[in-house]
Amino acid sequence: MKPEEQIMTFDRAMNLSRHEATELFRRHINHPLASLLKLGNVDMRFTKAEGIYLYDEEGQRYMDLTAGYGALNLGHNPKEVIKAVNEAQKLPAVLLVGHNPLMGALGKTLASILPGDLSVAIFGSGGAEAIENAMKTARASTGREKFVSCVGGYHGLSFGALSVCGSERFRMTVAPLLEHCELIPFGELKALEQTLQGKEVAAFIVEPVQGEGGAVVPPKGYLKGAADLCRKFGTLLIFDEIQTGFGRTGKMFAMEHDDVIPDIVTLSKSLGSGVVPISVSVTSEEIWMKAFGSRDRFDLIISTFAGNPAACAAALKTIEIMQRDDIPDHARALGDYARNKLQNLKTKHKLVKKIRGNGLLLGIELETAGLFSGTMEHNLSIMVMGELLHKHNILTSYYDFDPKVIRFEPPLIVTTEQIDEAVDALDKVLSRGKQAIALSFGKTAIGSMLRH
Repeated sequence: MKPEEQIMTFDRAMNLSRHEATELFRRHINHPLASLLKLGNVDMRFTKAEGIYLYDEEGQRYMDLTAGYGALNLGHNPKEVIKAVNEAQKLPAVLLVGHNPLMGALGKTLASILPGDLSVAIFGSGGAEAIENAMKTARASTGREKFVSCVGGYHGLSFGALSVCGSERFRMTVAPLLEHCELIPFGELKALEQTLQGKEVAAFIVEPVQGEGGAVVPPKGYLKGAADLCRKFGTLLIFDEIQTGFGRTGKMFAMEHDDVIPDIVTLSKSLGSGVVPISVSVTSEEIWMKAFGSRDRFDLIISTFAGNPAACAAALKTIEIMQRDDIPDHARALGDYARNKLQNLKTKHKLVKKIRGNGLLLGIELETAGLFSGTMEHNLSIMVMGELLHKHNILTSYYDFDPKVIRFEPPLIVTTEQIDEAVDALDKVLSRGKQAIALSFGKTAIGSMLRH
């Protein structure tokens, strides 16, 4: 240890001031992000989180409309899930010679709620790892090399996941990536058919509803048509339901809207309710056996923390609550309610161009044409977000691949009253007009710089 340095103890870390926490994050984690958060005065220190709300150092309450980008479908820190995790931690935390009993139980539970013969699970810790396992499964079972994915699709930031990422900016920053990966337009079956014809594609990877692309719902019949084409050319169909799964779109899984069953599905985010990270890639027994069902292959999908008791406990209790409280149906009803409210907002404000999405995976596309001669068109969302946060105590964000689209993605336990409050706040912000919004943001940025 460097003689002039001291370790940061847990107790000390829990009591850092806002400024101290921001400075440590800037220095040791992510300098540009820290600067952006500071500029918008959103480098806040939340000291408590419960349900749909966050609380800062002064006890001020903030409504969270991001839900961890779909990781908190049951809200922050659901007590039943935390209790289950604590109980499971009596078991060996890591057991690589043997297996813990919760793994098989969770595998059976997933098989019971997933459609068709999706019944064999490969566990991981994060969404990108689930994508990696799905890609390995596809190559190992088909003997093919190529992957096809969609422009605007997001599948994580590991090398394999980035190789099928639908953002050129994300891909090119760390290129070259995996070879034999091709992007096609989302929602266009002709483009898919053309690239599958050579019978070289191991898998087509697609989100049933694009998340980071801006809550984009495909044309009706697209997913079924894609499944038919994959079957015709011997290509596996992988549905990335990492953000759309577990009630987010008003069904337990987004694939149920179109009654389409993929060959592989990836799940993560809200599977662990944000309490413990967990991910899974689920396929059929036939495909799994082709890929890994031999003595020289079975260990290609084992990782140290995959399927640990705490993670499995969080997932089992999450699914139990989802079914017991009919969370997907609640999300459908509240999603319809929120969409109607937002559509009414659109008729009132020219700044609102379009309302997108399904269930409670919604996006508010802002009209940015001509904004300050185009120099700040991508910043309007940030300005609106700042107004919502600092004047109405509402936290939201934009979708990574389309920053003109503001997230409306609350925990699925949201109420009509909370939706009313959020939409009314957005109404008040938009009523000010873009010049007033920009001026207010500028004052906030200057004040933040002076304060620090």
